[in-house]
This record gives sequence, structure tokens and C-alpha cells, in this order.
Amino acid sequence: MQKPVLGRNVKGKKVVSSGGLEIGEVSDLYFETSGKIINLAVRPEKEVKELKEYMDRSNMISVPYESVRAVGRYVIIDFPFKQ
Repeated sequence: MQKPVLGRNVKGKKVVSSGGLEIGEVSDLYFETSGKIINLAVRPEKEVKELKEYMDRSNMISVPYESVRAVGRYVIIDFPFKQ
């Protein structure tokens, strides 16, 4: 993603893959000490078998920010992504 994005503009948005798979909603963000976003914590809205391997013990998905392609009405990500 090339254009800088404020964290408050991402939190609460729905996350969808570039292929149209509904992933969930951004519940939190992880930052480097420089302020750069490194990961999105996404809470899946429903159980989808394609997401199972990406979920942690608390049923959250950590999406690397480098997988984000666009932020607008939705957060569009490349999926699958490297963990």
C-alpha cells in the first residue's frame, strides 16, 4: 500500500479479500515504534474454512499490513497471505 493511512480510518472497517472473500472486521492495529502499521487484528464475522489456518487461539486473524491493497469503504487485502 503506497498512500499513508491513519489508524483511526482503518479500525472498525470490514475486511474483504481481492477475490471477494469476506474476512471480518478490523478490531485493532499493531504499530512499529516509528508509527508505521505492521499488522491488522481482524475478528472474523463467521466461520469460513479458508480462514481456520490463519486464526490464533483467541479466534483473531493477524493480517500483515503489506497484504493491504486499498482502504476505502472496505479494507481490501491479498489473500491468502504469508503469516
